[in-house]
Amino acid sequence: MKILDFCNLTQLAQRSEAEKATLLCYYHTKESNDKTFSMANISELLINAGFNAPNCSRLRYNLIKGKKKAFLISKQGKGSLEFIPAIFQSIDLEFGLEWENTDVINSNSEIVDETKFCGKRSYLDRLIHQINSTYYNNCYDACAVLLRRLFEVMLILSFQNLEIDDQIKDKSGNGYLMLEGIINNAINNQTLKLSRIKKEFDTFRLVGNFSAHNITYTAGKKDIDDIKINYRVMLEELYNKSGLIN
Repeated sequence: MKILDFCNLTQLAQRSEAEKATLLCYYHTKESNDKTFSMANISELLINAGFNAPNCSRLRYNLIKGKKKAFLISKQGKGSLEFIPAIFQSIDLEFGLEWENTDVINSNSEIVDETKFCGKRSYLDRLIHQINSTYYNNCYDACAVLLRRLFEVMLILSFQNLEIDDQIKDKSGNGYLMLEGIINNAINNQTLKLSRIKKEFDTFRLVGNFSAHNITYTAGKKDIDDIKINYRVMLEELYNKSGLIN
């Protein structure tokens, strides 16, 4: 979990200094499994979370003797502190599931604007969150493949909304053509009436194809950055064509 997400989840800014320190130590334990803290460690956690450096003597007193005490002097010595077990368990009951939720994808509009494009279809939201998360975590091949998939889905939704998706069905009539065939139809389709962004369609396809199928190719940040502006333009147009935004 990102520290900013944890701060928002716990409404950290509204809490007392001792509560801030306690919750940040809990966060640090969950992320790193460190279980003892010096006052220098705790001060650093507060500063890194965007809060002022504490008066360490006063804070230490509040953490081990105050009304909201949460720590004991560690048996490891050297003035370090460790959680009172019951306090840690209490915090973990409230927030621990956030580390076990495998459905949550942490993302923040790194490539695709979540404010504009999310909230229309749940399966599109998950694709968008995965695209943004893979980019943030430097997983550029995964990002490229997901960008290609979202592009393909949006093309099909556009054909469906205009009730012309029979034009891109395969010979069985049950499935759709490969993406290359869909693009070839879309570029010249007079009902779809795409803008000049259609000239970039094959680039979006190829970036994803290289990452999925080329055994020696690995995508880098620049490969994604080079297409992301045009990709956003394409996405907005296809969201309009598919009737998801006006």
